[in-house]
Amino acid sequence: MQCPRCQLENPPSTTTCDCGYSFATGEYVPKPVNRRGEHSMGGQEKPRYAALESISTIYRIAAWVIFAVLVLVGIVILANSTEQTRSIAVYTAVACFVGAVVQWLVLKAVAEAIMLFVDIACDVRAMAAKMNNNDGR
Repeated sequence: MQCPRCQLENPPSTTTCDCGYSFATGEYVPKPVNRRGEHSMGGQEKPRYAALESISTIYRIAAWVIFAVLVLVGIVILANSTEQTRSIAVYTAVACFVGAVVQWLVLKAVAEAIMLFVDIACDVRAMAAKMNNNDGR
């Protein structure tokens, strides 16, 4: 079923197009969207990009967990080193600390990049809805 307003092809069971056009009533009802992808209709609907937001959250949590584990490993290596292994233990511990910081930065960057794409998608949808609401004027 093709929307007469935005020309988007919709499944036959669709009652409302993504642009807000209602096939049942033939009227356009814009769907306000906030930056999290949620329709501002009392918070009853699920966020549009819930899976991506969950993946981003997992990356954020993993960044902190792996950071803590690597720092603890470095501390344990230093604490358990003997006089004979002290120089190697220091280098290994420093490598753990540097690795902790690097992996934290990488995982946080991935999480932020995912949310950036979600924000861009929400912004584009909001701009399209605004343009449709103004009939291109």
